[in-house]
Amino acid sequence: MTDMLPPTRDLPPGSHTRIRAEVERAVTGRTKRRLLFPVLAGVASVTAVATSVALLPPTPGSPAPAVQITSTPLETPKAPDFGVPEETVKAIEEGCGRIAGAGDAKLYQLVDGQVRFALLYSGSSALDCTLGVGGMEYNSGFAGTEVKWLPGHYSVELNGASAGGDHSLKPIYRGVPGNRTVAGRVDDQVARVTYTIDGQTVDASIANGTFLVRMYYPSDWQIPNIDDQGVLQFYDAAGTLLGTGADVWKKCYVDPQGKVVQGNRQADPATCVPATPWKPR
Repeated sequence: MTDMLPPTRDLPPGSHTRIRAEVERAVTGRTKRRLLFPVLAGVASVTAVATSVALLPPTPGSPAPAVQITSTPLETPKAPDFGVPEETVKAIEEGCGRIAGAGDAKLYQLVDGQVRFALLYSGSSALDCTLGVGGMEYNSGFAGTEVKWLPGHYSVELNGASAGGDHSLKPIYRGVPGNRTVAGRVDDQVARVTYTIDGQTVDASIANGTFLVRMYYPSDWQIPNIDDQGVLQFYDAAGTLLGTGADVWKKCYVDPQGKVVQGNRQADPATCVPATPWKPR
């Protein structure tokens, strides 16, 4: 835009004066139409600045922006669902723990097969507990172990067999089936556990960081070979073999203080590998 007046042209009377007045108003910024756009642009600029300031951390001494900061609360781990009332779980833990002398026993698996059976762990032992067998509300055996630690991806705490009740000297056990019981602990890499013995292979039940095999036989069954421990195999989710039950005893495992806590307890700790903390699911 220029402040030069337009050249004299052949215009109607009075036009020169009107054109000159309009040009002067445009140059000095007094035309309402032209003032409208700078005002709106100014308002938009202020709004943008205010928005950006609200998103920046407050400077020292300035009031904090009125922005409420929220965070997602951590989920509380849920107790395992055994399909029975909590009072029943507590009764099993107390009863089986009392028989085994383990006051801090916690239930990890509860199965209803030919015999009702519970797998529990205390701070220092694994418990295999039958419920309501032979007139006993709770009948628990146990095996000592360093429960806090795993020798790699898995451990084997229980591996035993019981002949059928018809061979017992106590008539109350007549009709009770024989069984094989194998149980232990696993980490989250173990997706499948198989057990092979007596010419058959079965899958273990995996729950709450533990695995369990219960195989039943007729009440007149005798243990064919007491030295036969069968073959345990552990697989990950892709079907890759992680190892066998026998592998646990081929090495030794130490805690952070260098104490042998799993595997070959007679080994030199200097030759051992670090144990893995057990995190029940």
